[in-house]
Amino acid sequence: MTQLSQDFIDRCPVENDFRMRGLEMTRIEVFVDAAFAFAVTLLVISFDAIPRNWNEVVVAIKSIPAFAIAAAQLVWLWYEHSVWSKRFGLDDGMTVFLSGLLLVTVLVYIYPLRIMIEGMFAWFSSGYLPQTFRLESYEQLAGMFVFLGISFAAVCLVFAWMNFYAAGRREQLLLSDREHYLARSTAWSWSGSAVIGLASAVMALLLPIPWTPFAGFTYFLLGVWIHFFLTWRYHHAPE
Repeated sequence: MTQLSQDFIDRCPVENDFRMRGLEMTRIEVFVDAAFAFAVTLLVISFDAIPRNWNEVVVAIKSIPAFAIAAAQLVWLWYEHSVWSKRFGLDDGMTVFLSGLLLVTVLVYIYPLRIMIEGMFAWFSSGYLPQTFRLESYEQLAGMFVFLGISFAAVCLVFAWMNFYAAGRREQLLLSDREHYLARSTAWSWSGSAVIGLASAVMALLLPIPWTPFAGFTYFLLGVWIHFFLTWRYHHAPE
């Protein structure tokens, strides 16, 4: 990629200690936005049909919480890609590859995501909230947790790779010491999140059969990890 000029950097607005080098949307970013919109659509059409009577309308209404949570996760992932694009403004071959890889992992991730969120709400509500995908044994449930954990870890590792790649273009992007530190630390934050996803998959395989559902509680560690990491990063960030 062509090295940015200092004059261009000085004209870039600053948000959260970062110069926004990519405020103008690239074609790959437009494509990613469209793909995320399509992914949200898949959350609906992959499991549901248009209600044909009142009872089916009630079932559809009860499915809203699971859909909302799953859609919120996709919006979060879209937002993280948007922030990355605005911060670094990369538009080279590796950026296209990484963005494509992100889309593949996200489109795989939405299937176990919707299934397991529906299962969680059905479990917490003792079956009041519906579960359209039926699991017939604890072994199948463990398999879904493994599928979910690996696919979530894959998404996190792609984000980690993207931030490590941007940090490696320090000279071309004229990253300051603080920007370089934030890029690398963000990559490590995503790496830690990937470990939690893999830990959930391992727990699903190791827990005794009746305890398999509790493998999902591993994801609550994400809040602990992110809080700890942000606090640690704040105290170690260069000026």
